[in-house]
Amino acid sequence: MIIAYHAIFTTYGTWLPNDPRGSFSAEVYKQALRDLGEAHYGRRAGQPAPKVLRHFWTQARPKLNRPPYFIDDTTRPIVARAFAVTVNRLHLVVRACAIMNDHVHILLDRAAYRLEYVIGKLKGEATRLLQLPRTPWARGQWKVFIEDHRTMAIVAEYINANPVRAGMPPQHWDFVTPLPPSF
Repeated sequence: MIIAYHAIFTTYGTWLPNDPRGSFSAEVYKQALRDLGEAHYGRRAGQPAPKVLRHFWTQARPKLNRPPYFIDDTTRPIVARAFAVTVNRLHLVVRACAIMNDHVHILLDRAAYRLEYVIGKLKGEATRLLQLPRTPWARGQWKVFIEDHRTMAIVAEYINANPVRAGMPPQHWDFVTPLPPSF
């Protein structure tokens, strides 16, 4: 039985289907981007050198419909506040959340709502509070269904370590209810 969800969603234009790091897209729909390479479903085992990634982004950026959107230290608290509004409104239990520069990891207890609906509400409220004319989020999300407490604890630890691994300070959000130590 599913007890929790680990969802990952990205900001617009920051993690493309044919990203050299890999992605969870099966196809590249936009022809201009398809010319840069095929989609690779899943995270690549060997990660590309920074030079390769920079070259890909230099080629991809002009082919996007609009500039990529990055969350920064100014907008991150706004996104967190929006998430808090949604969590309270929908009576969700969030166990871990990392708001990165180009994506979000969130671990949620199973709720009365479909995960896609919840992610849509999180994105929508963040867009509203950021006062943006159009969404800064890419379509969809990647999701993992969690069926046991041990896996849930491992995922929470992974999410909480994400900012630190990226050179950012640890993140502690008011809307997160950490797992009890016994997990």
